[in-house]
Amino acid sequence: MLNRNLLVVLLLLCLPAALTAGNPVMLDTRLLVLAHPLFKQFDYATNRFRNTPSEYVDGGQRGLDELVAEIHNLDNWLSQAPQILRERLKEVPLPDRMLIERNFLAEKRQKEKRVGDMKMRAYMARMIPGQPGVTPVASIYPQINQIMEDVRAVVRLIRERHKSQLVIDAADFLPVIDFRGLRSELLLKNLHSKIWQGQKPDEKTLEWLREANDFWAGQLGMDAQIFPVGVTDARLEAIKLLEERTKGQHK
Repeated sequence: MLNRNLLVVLLLLCLPAALTAGNPVMLDTRLLVLAHPLFKQFDYATNRFRNTPSEYVDGGQRGLDELVAEIHNLDNWLSQAPQILRERLKEVPLPDRMLIERNFLAEKRQKEKRVGDMKMRAYMARMIPGQPGVTPVASIYPQINQIMEDVRAVVRLIRERHKSQLVIDAADFLPVIDFRGLRSELLLKNLHSKIWQGQKPDEKTLEWLREANDFWAGQLGMDAQIFPVGVTDARLEAIKLLEERTKGQHK
């Protein structure tokens, strides 16, 4: 249930305020959320984001002890960083020293970031009494906030690029909310939930997918152009802007 609630909360908080004038443009916040690299790290089994401080620490107390030991080793390396650099520069010709120093500083920054993330992860993984390694639900808030911030930034960029004061979120218009006109009541059932839970789809689920595909293709056309007149479709542009903004940020 939490995974669905997460998406709903993100969509509601990311909706731009509808103003009263301008050249209207359309985007889809659902596509933006799903395209975000952090969302791709969401683990539906644990309702946490992989490779972030919210991720569970495998192995319980043993896993926590191993994590703390790794943090200790990194802290030792960082405390000895000046000496390590001096050792690396020994007998290095003067013209080559700048490259050695630049690479070392990059390595040092990487280790500092890594140890910072690991310390936060160790802290989160000890917050639930009697469940070492399990992080609380609140541990995903930083990732949710990051996704929200990036989506809002893209909405602002779309407004500025198109000099528009009205941004329409197509996500509000696409879901099936009225059973009238449906060929089958099968589409009213949430059969696709099994897919997101990692279960192999049975014949009933495949039938649901076929009917859903036929319904949207017939109702909206393959490009789902739900506003054929007076609105600029910026859905693909928004996704490209999101990719540019988040490139290399969440790995």
